[in-house]
Amino acid sequence: MEIGLAKGQVVEIIKDGPVAEIKVATEIGLRDALHYSRLLGQVEVGHEVVINTTAVDLNLGSGGFDFVVVDLNNLPRKLQSSGHIMKLRYTPFQLKVWSEEEKEEILESITTPVILAELHSMLVPAAFGIWSQNPKLTVGYIMTDGGALPIDYSGAVGYLKKSGYQFLTYTAGDAFGGDKEAVNIYSALGLAAKECDVIIMGMGPGVVGTETILGTTALEVGTGINAVGSLGGRPIVIPRLMRGDKRGRHQGISHHTLTSLQKIALKPAEVVFTNPHWLEIDLKPHKIVLEKAPLLDYSALPLKTMGRGFGEEAEFFLTAAASGAYAAKQVGGGGERR
Repeated sequence: MEIGLAKGQVVEIIKDGPVAEIKVATEIGLRDALHYSRLLGQVEVGHEVVINTTAVDLNLGSGGFDFVVVDLNNLPRKLQSSGHIMKLRYTPFQLKVWSEEEKEEILESITTPVILAELHSMLVPAAFGIWSQNPKLTVGYIMTDGGALPIDYSGAVGYLKKSGYQFLTYTAGDAFGGDKEAVNIYSALGLAAKECDVIIMGMGPGVVGTETILGTTALEVGTGINAVGSLGGRPIVIPRLMRGDKRGRHQGISHHTLTSLQKIALKPAEVVFTNPHWLEIDLKPHKIVLEKAPLLDYSALPLKTMGRGFGEEAEFFLTAAASGAYAAKQVGGGGERR
């Protein structure tokens, strides 16, 4: 195991906010870095910081940024709030949260429709698909720990928070920073079902993958089906449909989606498509649902998956939106939770 670290000085703040974009002068050159202000305090030019350079050194998909590990000018940082649940446990970066399980009773069974999203890029179209049917519905997003762990990293969540619609977030497992914290996806489902009409569950940005069938965090769709089904909820799956991916295993319906449905899922789910062509495939015991994509101004939404936009992957985004529309239609009473 290895970690790349460097010490440097902040020389420019490009963008301030919960995730500040900064430039850091180090012995290995000028580096672009991200600084999480909710964890590390407010950053200023001249601050001495330690950065994690690992992902950029390996040319991985962190957006070309290093991450600030500690802001030496903001020490000491003392604990001030309640709660004792640790996330990123037994690592140098462990942090304390006040999880909802410490505060309130959670539901032990649910009837809520839950959309399972394999990629974070499905979140925005799925949410607007829900609101296309009823703009008064409260949408809950459970961010799992299959991708990015800090929810502040998600531009999609920030966009939905500013949309004007009712949108609540829950961070489960080692993911952190949501409106409410949960120990695992089961308790997160029990929490979200108390105050949301439709739930979307899926990882943050940055799915982990290999060239193997089982070596990917995308398989959490299958375990998500099991969790929702075991609690009595209604699992609705967005299949990963791609045309522009050069990898054969992801062209058409991704092998990760099929593995989740055929090998991992122990409960039946509904799988939404917009093209009748997909009615020909056998996904038993799961039910194939044909749903029209809602009429949305897709060009106005921040849609991007694997670097490709709506024009290149229209079916991918239309299917996510249709899944949202279908889930919304399962909610009774004009937005009242059941």
